[in-house]
Amino acid sequence: MNNRTWLITGVSSGFGYEMTKQLLEKGNKVIGTVRNKSKVADLIEKYPETFTCEILDVTDFPAIRNLVDRSFEKFGRIDVIISNAGYGLFGAAEELSDDEVNHIIATNLTGSIQLIRSAIPHLRTQGGGRIIQISSYGGQVAFPGNSLYHATKFGIEGFCESVAQEVSAFNIGITLVEPGGARTEFRYGSAQVAKLMSEYEGNPAHSFLNMLDASKSLAP
Repeated sequence: MNNRTWLITGVSSGFGYEMTKQLLEKGNKVIGTVRNKSKVADLIEKYPETFTCEILDVTDFPAIRNLVDRSFEKFGRIDVIISNAGYGLFGAAEELSDDEVNHIIATNLTGSIQLIRSAIPHLRTQGGGRIIQISSYGGQVAFPGNSLYHATKFGIEGFCESVAQEVSAFNIGITLVEPGGARTEFRYGSAQVAKLMSEYEGNPAHSFLNMLDASKSLAP
């Protein structure tokens, strides 16, 4: 898969950063999206010819379409689209605010849907390509205190499994990736926690607090 052009969302840390770094090292071109370019300053400096860094908030759906259209126009062909941007939200369903619910759905689910929808016409026109959706084992199983995260992952998996059948005739493949635990910022950096209620003290809905304790993480 070397010497190809990739578009990856959320490359400032975790899987997105590592994928981008390894792809660039092997001579690929990467269009990577971030919300803060300073987090990938090293890649911008080291790969000025092959790394295109774009600012993108995946909850801004018109911006997603604009970015995809501009990228295909500039590069002519993009071989692989990786929908990676997302985060975790922890807390009992009752503890979550409306804004927290709406934002994680817009980021993890609707943002991914709109990225894929925006890319399909271009991939179809160029004769094919690959879409990779970074999901989670949380798209197959559910734990207390993670309801909205699971809702987004179950949702995007259902979407991708359906769309894969729609676009296979155009030589477009869709791959779901379901990581388990990994040493990324998912738990200790990007994770968001609801305003906890005393009524749930000792409830399984708060078992995630032990998981988020960085002092109990594996050594790097």
